[in-house]
Amino acid sequence: MKLHRRPVLSYLRGPGARGPDREGALLKKGAHNGSYQRRWFVLRGNLLYYLEQQGARAPLGLILLNNCRVEPRRSSAGPYAFAIQASAQGGRCYKLAAESEEDFRGWLQALGWAGWDQLWKLLQPLQEQYRQVCREAGVEPQAPPPEDGLTGLPCSPAPSGFQELHRRFGEEIQALVRARATRRQVDLMVFA
Repeated sequence: MKLHRRPVLSYLRGPGARGPDREGALLKKGAHNGSYQRRWFVLRGNLLYYLEQQGARAPLGLILLNNCRVEPRRSSAGPYAFAIQASAQGGRCYKLAAESEEDFRGWLQALGWAGWDQLWKLLQPLQEQYRQVCREAGVEPQAPPPEDGLTGLPCSPAPSGFQELHRRFGEEIQALVRARATRRQVDLMVFA
């Protein structure tokens, strides 16, 4: 996925930008340079970006964590190495290493939940908006998809990403809004 620099920077720094979910120094193995370089990483939702050093203005790179696997790896960089692998075939593999076991565990946990965690944070307000529109339209909300007992996440059909989830809720909300407007027109015609 191609991301344009200006909208991403405004999301990361603009008004209303929230604090990072996690940030800190990690060692990153370059795609062309085989050695590890110390970089400052910042995680916000499902976006992980890195800077040359803490406080730098422009990110050197950005990793969209949707559909990525995070795997611990043993390597010559030390015992705290891990990789972020894009699930798409031919997707880039980012090789990283933490400087301590505490950082290693913290990053693995934060990165492992980044994609779904962001979706779930966004899901709650969407569900409340959906229920509100249903109440106003006088319609019972449809039941959410059943949850997997192990993870607590929705079973099939699981959304492939936020865009699909947003589209699903949006289509249903738009249909309810149209139904409410039609009912109001009918009520006005009966009243008149």
